[in-house]
Amino acid sequence: MTNENSAHATWPLFVMGTQRSGTTLLTRILSAHKDIFVQNEAELPLIFDGEQEPQKIIDKIKAELIRHDNINVDNLLSEGCKIWGLKDPQLTEHIDVLRKFLPHSKFIIILRDGRGVANSYIENKWGLGTNAYTGAQRWRKEVKQQLEFMATMPENFFFIKFEDMVKDLESSMREACTFLDIEFDPEMLNYNKQESYYEIKKENRHTFKKPDVVLTKKWQQKLSRHEISVIEHVAGDLLDEFGYERVGEPISLSSLQKAYYKVHQAIIGEIQLQYKWRRFRTKDAIKKFFKANQS
Repeated sequence: MTNENSAHATWPLFVMGTQRSGTTLLTRILSAHKDIFVQNEAELPLIFDGEQEPQKIIDKIKAELIRHDNINVDNLLSEGCKIWGLKDPQLTEHIDVLRKFLPHSKFIIILRDGRGVANSYIENKWGLGTNAYTGAQRWRKEVKQQLEFMATMPENFFFIKFEDMVKDLESSMREACTFLDIEFDPEMLNYNKQESYYEIKKENRHTFKKPDVVLTKKWQQKLSRHEISVIEHVAGDLLDEFGYERVGEPISLSSLQKAYYKVHQAIIGEIQLQYKWRRFRTKDAIKKFFKANQS
């Protein structure tokens, strides 16, 4: 690498989006490039933890990668890697600190149809009682935060829609490479054939396959007509702004209905948390029992 490229590479690339927006898929594709490494999530509370200084945060990210995944970023850079970075949907919670990385760092923000995101919130075990109303609220709030962040220095941001990426992966990745000032690598299109450093789980199983356009419309079969209408009522302005056609019937929600949705999530979420805690305690007790009886 030239000195200029080496200096640039000391600043990380950040990949952002809401939960369930395609950030993991995008990370796999980017990391299939021979000159790019993007870490798939990290312990952000440990990394940020009230820290405001970019260089100290960079040092913490590198230390966390060594501790958790045995990945040494400095070694990667010395071996020819030109771009390294971190992807985590929860980076949105740290936008105020991430502003300090401008103009040095670059950011990629991925957006997915809010109805698809809300449906994933509802379906996933960590959704903690999310319903159509609270899921749409969360999506709208986080997307607006990301857009406002992007507006501060647009030239440092690459914005991509999940649906466009799935529909035409090559064009999307060529544009991403242009933004990153590197040549397009055809291996990005074969990301699913490359070994992944993280295990297959229910939440990420689709990232080990080629993009499927069917996934972009899954919410149409999973959500009820009323749920679709609720989401469009809450987040219709952003759906319209990014060309997501409304398909539900226009509705209005009373204050009582809104309160119900919020209470519903709080109650169901608490039940799910208690259930997970009991399962954890039970598994832990079983492990201790067998360990004690093996000695």
